[in-house]
Amino acid sequence: MTHTVAELLPHAGRAILLDVLHSETPQGVIAAARISRSHPFFSAELNGVPSWVGIELMAQAIALHAGLLVRRENEAPRVGYLLGARSYIPTLACFPEGAELEVRAERVYLDDSGLGAYDCTILMGGEQVAKTTITVFHTGKELAP
Repeated sequence: MTHTVAELLPHAGRAILLDVLHSETPQGVIAAARISRSHPFFSAELNGVPSWVGIELMAQAIALHAGLLVRRENEAPRVGYLLGARSYIPTLACFPEGAELEVRAERVYLDDSGLGAYDCTILMGGEQVAKTTITVFHTGKELAP
């Protein structure tokens, strides 16, 4: 069954920064975000979205993965918490208007308490423009497949 991004995230309205879920595996997802003037973080001064927003794009990709896992149990998406990001390394000051970003999140581990980590990358035109490892806490039942 195909789900929309809005069905899988515990976010609403303009808080949803990802546009499309492209693919999923048991360990992660690949999603897309389009950069336009209507993006909530668009800066006319930069003619794009500041690259620090990439952390939230990655966190939402992780939330997509968690949303897919709980949907398999016919449950609604749950709130999760971003605990930290290790060495977030963007190669750009901003994501330019017109860019389509590929946002990847791959689970490294998830323990029974809900504490987990994901390796995350953002690609633009097939080239990596940001990466980090994000530590998260998932609320509720264990999300291991």
